[in-house]
Amino acid sequence: MQSTPARHRFHQQNVAVAANEQVGPFEGELGQDAFRVFRGASTDVRHPNLRPSRGEPRMLRPLCPNGLSVDVAKHRAHGRHFFQGIGDFERPDVPRMPNLVAPFHMLEDALVHVAMGVGKQSNVHVCEVLAKRRQMSVLLSEFNLMKWLSVALTVCLWIPSSHGQSQSGHMPLPQDPGRAARKAYDAALEAYRFHAPNLALEQVNRAIEKTPGFVDAWFLKAQILRDQGSPAFGETMGRALDLGPDRFPAGWVHLAQFEWERGAYVSGLDVLREFDELGLGPLDAGMAQTESWVRAGLEFSTAQWAVGDESSQSVPMPGAINTLADEYYGALSLDGKDMILTRAGRGLQQAVGGEDFYLSSMNDAGEWSPPVLLRGVNTRQNEGAPTWTGDGRTMIFTACASPRDGYGRRRGKGSCDLFETTWDPARGEWSVGRNLGAPNSAGWESQPSVSADGQTLVFAQSSRGRNKPSDLVMCRRMSSGGWSQPEPLPGLVNTPYTEESPFLHPDGQTLYFSSDGHPGFGQLDVFVSRLQADGTWGEPKNLGPAINSHGRDNSLMVSPDGSLAYFATTRGSDHLDLWQISLHDDVKPIEVSVLSGRVLDHVSGQPLNAEVALVNAQTGARVARVESTVGQGFAIPLPEEGDYTFEVSAQGFVFKVESYSQGTSGAEVTNDEVNIWLTPIEDGVVFTLEAIQFETGKSLLRSSYQGGCERLASWMLAHPDVRVRVEGHTDNVGSAASNKALSLERAQAVRLFLESRGVAASRVDVLGLGDSMPVAGNETEEGRSANRRVEVVIDL
Repeated sequence: MQSTPARHRFHQQNVAVAANEQVGPFEGELGQDAFRVFRGASTDVRHPNLRPSRGEPRMLRPLCPNGLSVDVAKHRAHGRHFFQGIGDFERPDVPRMPNLVAPFHMLEDALVHVAMGVGKQSNVHVCEVLAKRRQMSVLLSEFNLMKWLSVALTVCLWIPSSHGQSQSGHMPLPQDPGRAARKAYDAALEAYRFHAPNLALEQVNRAIEKTPGFVDAWFLKAQILRDQGSPAFGETMGRALDLGPDRFPAGWVHLAQFEWERGAYVSGLDVLREFDELGLGPLDAGMAQTESWVRAGLEFSTAQWAVGDESSQSVPMPGAINTLADEYYGALSLDGKDMILTRAGRGLQQAVGGEDFYLSSMNDAGEWSPPVLLRGVNTRQNEGAPTWTGDGRTMIFTACASPRDGYGRRRGKGSCDLFETTWDPARGEWSVGRNLGAPNSAGWESQPSVSADGQTLVFAQSSRGRNKPSDLVMCRRMSSGGWSQPEPLPGLVNTPYTEESPFLHPDGQTLYFSSDGHPGFGQLDVFVSRLQADGTWGEPKNLGPAINSHGRDNSLMVSPDGSLAYFATTRGSDHLDLWQISLHDDVKPIEVSVLSGRVLDHVSGQPLNAEVALVNAQTGARVARVESTVGQGFAIPLPEEGDYTFEVSAQGFVFKVESYSQGTSGAEVTNDEVNIWLTPIEDGVVFTLEAIQFETGKSLLRSSYQGGCERLASWMLAHPDVRVRVEGHTDNVGSAASNKALSLERAQAVRLFLESRGVAASRVDVLGLGDSMPVAGNETEEGRSANRRVEVVIDL
């Protein structure tokens, strides 16, 4: 590390050449003024937000013939995807620049401005300094360093890119380039650095034509083709590695990755096998991680394809839901009969913007209707990736800012944000949507999935912005109506790579998502993870080749009953359509039905605003919680497996707790809906404490969740002026004396439980009545079970 020669000292102005607020990375060919570079002396360039640097800028290596001097500043960009301009600069992080590779590790997520001088003569004090400006998102792959290096460097670092396939047959031997080839190669690098890939490709082809064995030219051509996503990259990288198999060891890893991502799994393993046989030096930590990731994916894919999967066949969704436009990212209603989907395409009838929401419904024959444009929520901007609460009243979706109009009628924080819209039954339309607030950041949030009860939200988030690896995060609805700060999804779902497109099934215990970080068939695959008893998400399972391919597979939804999965694909057409497939039993969720109804006043018969909750009877975990309103009642998901308690409460009324097990409930069912009756709080009101479990013939409460006791405790804490009398009752089995003693002990056990939850013992009286007050005959087990009860008498 040496200071830049005083005669050619780099100032902060050099770094900010052409730092116009509208300038950002560009794709494709650039004209002379595409970067709006000021052609005058760099020290004349100013920017209103520019802060002068302190201290001496450093160079990375001694300036020498054909040497490179780089002065780097980090740009803290806000809204970086739409390039709102300069935020502020930081001084170069010189201690972290020991060589020409390490600097770029610190530049992750930064918009980087570089002033570069190339020494033309051996006497550095008379070298010519050419200030150049560069702005880009730096990727932490070794080969991207090529974008920063000139062939004139004495230190020639090649760090390979992704795709490639070694070719057999005649291949020229490595050759030193002639003058004409070197000149063309220099021109190719210059064009490549300034984002002119077509010109770069033309020049590098000329260099290869002049010197067919020019190794570096083959690698540069491979990098250009990789950037363009060209399938010719494979052959090109293969030829480069044939010429110099030990020149760039990481190239073999990228070559194997290319084969994996195009579905050539056996060829990919052959590439890694050849790499192993060469015994090349150890890879750096980042590339070693990539090699392990690619190898695991190839081995998994090869094994899965060897087994085969012919049991499930995907087909387009029946009916008229698909069109010549793109249909993708949808949301299902809780009964599975309605779908809100995203549709994009020019010239669509009724379309408002580039991406809009439509509604399609399934008839009794299982066919989907032509989608109808949703009213209210669609704007001239793009809306996409909806998710729907079980009651159908709230939808959360993604909207992104555009460079010209931003968020339009909405207000956003980052490049893409989450918004919430509510259904207005009076107007028959959705609201335009408001920003969710806390879950959103200056980064990228998208692809939300809300739980059926509307209390939990899972979505993809990247603090580094769009097109960067994202993780799945979750937040919860707070009592204020807002959302908590997002936290990473606990468990084994997230990886250092990309997780996105979550779908939280209405059972609340099964999560489907897309990832390229778990072993799969290449690029993004769809996985399923189960909620564990400790609240974490378990080991993901790949959904297999019936759904996944070597391409990008995502946008999956699963019907409430778990029988069908819906996903977007280009199979069979040149645009996205929605298809469906039957799921295997091992990746199905718990079947869910919908329970809808109203909560009513037992005295007046009028509907009430109330809270309705479904709780796991074994663990006490809340499965779902919804609000029942006077106007619309409630809808709540009911899993078909497991034991639950059904808990209802309203201000000024006695709560109700009922046991629910595999489709049975004590609620009164009327016309496929339930009416739940609550009694007003009055002196002398008596109610049975349901969902309370004692050990057989004993007064000891079982260790499992005691729904009735828990709800009684929370109800008494919410009504501090209420006193109660707990009365124990038994059947007539045994002596009257023993039954009376048992009933008293059970009442006392309830009081002790209430005390443990913070209820003062002075507010709870106890009474044991034995078998003296039966509510049913003791001749049957059903009658005896009804007589074994605990009642609560309100004392105001």
